[in-house]
Amino acid sequence: MERVLRTRLFAGVVLAVVFGAGVLLGLALDQGGPGPTADRGRGDDSHRTPTYMQVHPTDQQKVLIDSIVRKDRAAMRALHEEFRAEYDPRYQALIKQTRDAIKGVLTPEQAAQYDSLLAENDRRRAERAQRQNRE
Repeated sequence: MERVLRTRLFAGVVLAVVFGAGVLLGLALDQGGPGPTADRGRGDDSHRTPTYMQVHPTDQQKVLIDSIVRKDRAAMRALHEEFRAEYDPRYQALIKQTRDAIKGVLTPEQAAQYDSLLAENDRRRAERAQRQNRE
């Protein structure tokens, strides 16, 4: 019983750390509201202005901020990979179980269409992940 509680506590701490790190990184890289140069909704990220740039840092401050963001981005990716290695197999198994249960209540035609839609969604998700990994 103690082991189960320890495992749950560890999982909760990991989730809290990942969430907290994501929030902090999100705040650091926050794109702010749409401004005159923002081109939101068109898939063009080149015109988004980070929040820290809106306070007009000096060139020296920009260099320091860029190194902080770069370092923390690498740490976030490492933490994400660690989390993925630990929990992804269980997550994927749960997704499969849920999808199989849903298909169990569909007609054969609906199940075939559902499979097709899932395959398309999975393909798009994989493409998005590849683009993010290249950035």
